Amino acid sequence: MQSPGTGDDMRLTFYCKDPDSKTKDDCPSFYRTSRGSWVVQGNRQGESVAVQLHALRDDETFVEIPEALAERFVHMYVEERYGVDLGQAAIQAAHGRTRDPQA
Repeated sequence: MQSPGTGDDMRLTFYCKDPDSKTKDDCPSFYRTSRGSWVVQGNRQGESVAVQLHALRDDETFVEIPEALAERFVHMYVEERYGVDLGQAAIQAAHGRTRDPQA
């Protein structure tokens, strides 16, 4: 993996966007990188927010993402990585069932 700040050769793949976005090109969005990391596109915030961040270096930045996007990201990531649909898992847990019919 490359060190931070040397991303000129990094390739991005769109992953998901805020489900409340109005258009297909509207942000905020998550992107998977060719380096096994994530880039988050979001709305720029002001200096009053920046000063509250812990040890923000000159070469670092920050973006705010809505809770709905973070939730969507987690659901998509868990399903892709572990094969678990968290929406279905919550429904099944509420009904005392699992995906495995042998369980």
